[in-house]
Amino acid sequence: MASAQQDNSKASVDAPPVLNGRDPASSPGEDEWDEERLEKAMNILKEMHIQLRGLRTAVPRLIAPLTTKQPSPETLYREFRRSTSTANQELQQFWKLMNDEESLKVLEQARKSRAENPNGIKPWKVTEHPDWATRGT
Repeated sequence: MASAQQDNSKASVDAPPVLNGRDPASSPGEDEWDEERLEKAMNILKEMHIQLRGLRTAVPRLIAPLTTKQPSPETLYREFRRSTSTANQELQQFWKLMNDEESLKVLEQARKSRAENPNGIKPWKVTEHPDWATRGT
């Protein structure tokens, strides 16, 4: 019986401490999503949402010079070239944001959170967030 107590005491001394089911030695900052990090994640998601909403009008803006009467073929070409350049820049900016390391971490955390606790997730409604399209709020 004394040897069983010694084995238990050795096991507790040798075992690494575990907090909330996580080993603190394994990447201490990676799994911790405190309020500040969640706020930053929300800002990233908001920026994604704003940029994506802007891309919804990219095709109509892209072909706008083709749908209006232009004074000359040169003007038509110049306006169409400008609209394609603008659309391309917006798309590249969105692509860069979506593939940014921090954005990928945010999306992965959202997937994990949804997998761990799928119940009670409230759908987002624009009526509850009138400033959703305003950056920096």
